[in-house]
Amino acid sequence: MIRRLIGQPVEDEHAQLEEIMKLIERFCMLLRTNFRDGLKENEHIYRIEAWASGFQDSLTELEESRYAANWFGERVDKPFEEEMDEDERMDYWRHVYFYKNAIIRIFSVLDKLGYFMNEMFALRTERVKPRYSYFTVLRQMKDSEPLAELNRHLQQVKNTYKEPLNILRHKRNTEIHYVNVEMLDDLKQTRHHFTKNNHIEDLERNLSKLEQGCQMVYETMEHVFRYCADRIPGNP
Repeated sequence: MIRRLIGQPVEDEHAQLEEIMKLIERFCMLLRTNFRDGLKENEHIYRIEAWASGFQDSLTELEESRYAANWFGERVDKPFEEEMDEDERMDYWRHVYFYKNAIIRIFSVLDKLGYFMNEMFALRTERVKPRYSYFTVLRQMKDSEPLAELNRHLQQVKNTYKEPLNILRHKRNTEIHYVNVEMLDDLKQTRHHFTKNNHIEDLERNLSKLEQGCQMVYETMEHVFRYCADRIPGNP
């Protein structure tokens, strides 16, 4: 959708994302095939299938936001907003909008994945922590021997992207919890990216961290849905 709005080819899609979409669709198809007669009556399976299908929209929204943040960011050349003409200033603020949106969506997808995994694998994480995240679920998995292989892969992905994800988490928290007085200095950077005496933030560095954060999500999703689909009876 966003690609069309900015005149970019829709065919220029993310190859890894396409593979994840296929895994999700295969997983949902296997659920529907195996539980054709009782899908709606089986609340557990019904929720699993609904959540899994919903990831296709969530991942598309994340990827579109990442793409747009990059596209508008590449159109910004001036180091100070005061030096930008109106068109470049608009591109800069569009970049900021999609950059923030992509960061929020990274953690939104991960949180949804945590709830999905908790339900899918009956981990009962809510008994440990009523309000939990994907990372809480990941810690809960370590005690499940049948999930040891999947847990190992997911831990490797988490550790690989630990540094950029921490940076993005800090930015997400600043954006969402800006009323916290202790975060006002960070808020100024997140909302304005500049002062009269300072450069705007390093867009290239920011986009590199964003790219790594998205890659963490994609690799995580790929591991989870390949594991799930491969273990449903009837999988070819």
